[in-house]
Amino acid sequence: MRSALLVVIAALALAVSAAARSSSPPAAWLAQARCVHLHEGPWTANTGNGHFGGMQFSAQTWLGVNGRSAAAFKHPGDPSFPFTVSPAEQLHRAWLLWLQDGRSWRSWGAVGAACSQAAPAKP
Repeated sequence: MRSALLVVIAALALAVSAAARSSSPPAAWLAQARCVHLHEGPWTANTGNGHFGGMQFSAQTWLGVNGRSAAAFKHPGDPSFPFTVSPAEQLHRAWLLWLQDGRSWRSWGAVGAACSQAAPAKP
């Protein structure tokens, strides 16, 4: 009985932890993400610089936050292969990366640092 109770408690703790990590971003975070996006490029960006979309993910980083592979990754810089992932999905992956980065914009370098000052994100 006691071991079953411990298993249930552990499962609930993991579920709550997972839910907290994947919860929706707050308005302040979305304002910061908009700032980053405005400095990065169009949602369909495939300019050949090794980064894709409106949040300028590298293919490795995108796949690292469980984004699906995109044809643009195999054709960098080819305008006939735009990054076709929806803006909502790009923002979701950016949120996951922000959480993974310790609730920081460090993966976006100077742009992330500047935009993080715009409005503190408090999830």
